[in-house]
Amino acid sequence: MQMWEDETRETSIGRFENEGVMWDLHVLIEPVTGDLVHGRLSFRAGEERYDTAPLLVEETAEDVVRQATEFPRSMLRQLLISVLG
Repeated sequence: MQMWEDETRETSIGRFENEGVMWDLHVLIEPVTGDLVHGRLSFRAGEERYDTAPLLVEETAEDVVRQATEFPRSMLRQLLISVLG
């Protein structure tokens, strides 16, 4: 079982541009139950921040980060659009 001092870990996985705005992209990783963790994406531009619902469930934080970095840009854009409402 993974034990963390605080419940959420955050990893920066890059930047991407959407409609002239540069977004920093982070993965937020939280323990679920047993040996599983889930990951959400966090889109940030300046003071703006928009987080998705949990998208990934894996056995390790490293697996969540690896999966998140494999999302194509088109999927990232669609996820951003969905959280912008």
